[in-house]
Amino acid sequence: MNDFREFEGKSIDEAIEAACDFFDEEREKLELEILNDSKGGIFGLVGGRKAMVKARLLDTNAELKALVADIIHRLCRPITGVEEMELHMDVEPGRVYVVIHDEEHSGLIIGREGQTLAAIQYLANRIAAKRLPEPMRIQIDTDDYRERQDENLRQLALHLAEKAKSNGRPQSTRPLSSYHRRVVHMALQEDGSVQTRSKGEGPMKRVLILPKRSGGRQNSQRY
Repeated sequence: MNDFREFEGKSIDEAIEAACDFFDEEREKLELEILNDSKGGIFGLVGGRKAMVKARLLDTNAELKALVADIIHRLCRPITGVEEMELHMDVEPGRVYVVIHDEEHSGLIIGREGQTLAAIQYLANRIAAKRLPEPMRIQIDTDDYRERQDENLRQLALHLAEKAKSNGRPQSTRPLSSYHRRVVHMALQEDGSVQTRSKGEGPMKRVLILPKRSGGRQNSQRY
């Protein structure tokens, strides 16, 4: 969390300098608020006080986050009836991770088998592509749905791998997005007795899990 911290000094400049030293940043990179100026005591001994400021790092992604929040609020408002929901965002190069904190309406946002959440994410990315100067992928989650879905996929991948090894025949997942195909590939990349391969046309493809024969090649992971 980028919370404020308080700093003090004999003067405001000294308190700000202490903040700069703590964050190891220039003054221009900090959000500063002066709490009080220094005050001399009687004969410089009694009743004096130090200058105090509070500071935190400036959020360089504030404009991006505001735009993404606006898109998500507009898409979710007709579904939940809520004007603005609590959002938590993490920004990485080329990607924004958004978590919607709304326990009351999480079921509506997720929808049947995650279809509503997938639609919100798809539309958010389409709108963002038109409004942002550079490509940026938005990934949305609520109520840990994505993590639970990923864990279910990992367990399915392990189950299908065991089945492929036991009966010697290839196994297949249902059609998956590129992200979910990658979850399956990654779940089995350390298993030297099977190899994985994406099969199909278009964005939704199946992952084939094949038992590896002696002298076989390493996993063929085409997402």
